[in-house]
Amino acid sequence: MQPYSRPLNTNMAVEDFLKHALEMTGSTAKMRKVIAAIVEGELGVKYLSDEFQTLTRKEMRDGATRNEADRWKLREKIIEELFTLPQLENDDKIKLGLGGAMPRTSIKANQQAYILIGLPAAGKSGIAASIANKYGAAILDSDYAKRKLPEFNMYHYGASIVHEESAGLVFGFTDNPGKIDSLKTRCLDKKYNVIIPKIGNNPRSIYDMAKDLKEKRQYNVHLVLVALPKKEATVRAIKRYGQSKRYVPLGLIFDEYGNDPFTTYYYLRSKHAKLFASFCAVSTLEKPYFLTDKSHPKAVLEINLKNVILQLP
Repeated sequence: MQPYSRPLNTNMAVEDFLKHALEMTGSTAKMRKVIAAIVEGELGVKYLSDEFQTLTRKEMRDGATRNEADRWKLREKIIEELFTLPQLENDDKIKLGLGGAMPRTSIKANQQAYILIGLPAAGKSGIAASIANKYGAAILDSDYAKRKLPEFNMYHYGASIVHEESAGLVFGFTDNPGKIDSLKTRCLDKKYNVIIPKIGNNPRSIYDMAKDLKEKRQYNVHLVLVALPKKEATVRAIKRYGQSKRYVPLGLIFDEYGNDPFTTYYYLRSKHAKLFASFCAVSTLEKPYFLTDKSHPKAVLEINLKNVILQLP
């Protein structure tokens, strides 16, 4: 069973969803193309279920790195690139040998951690990049690692089958015979400033992450909500799919995640405020983006159409 509640694998289901849930309208010819593309994306992601993950299934891997020894060498190379190479202005251009997780400015070791939460297509990447370059922070985002794995571009739904492996590269592998350090471990060992983009649909996982960073690593942790309602995020996800050809199940955004990042943010802000150095919520509903919440008197958000700079204590 798929982990999201609204299957959109037929033309009628998609048509009804676009019309009644998202209130999308357009020419008949254009809408037919959009509907067909969503059905194709839905069927592809459903077929490439968890059992097809490159992390565990050798037969899904590129032939050059199919065996375990070669695969671990590739993983070490990817982590090294992420740890040493600068971020690109366009994430879609990241590939093996090009682009990393380091800021384009110099990295700083001030033990500051920025946890960004928000729905897919809410605008986390742009805000993360601006904060990274302002505060010299590495971005711990598995999407960067995905683009360096060969299968990402081999298949139309390559992002789905490298999901678990890319997460391991950034946050650590459960089965790690070579005991290689993840990108996160390498950055925290150096006390680098880090940015961690997450959906934030589970408040417990965000709480545990913040607690670990603060108590075990002595980091100051800042929680930033990139606020965009589920309807608008789903519409943007459709547009992004048309540009990138990378499909994120719309039902996962609209039904499963919904507006949970908002709930997580305000729950942690009200119940566990002492765990965080500051809170900040940014609306990306329209440009220029605007600040909707700041809990620290020194927290100021300066935003224009091209820049997002988060001023934190």
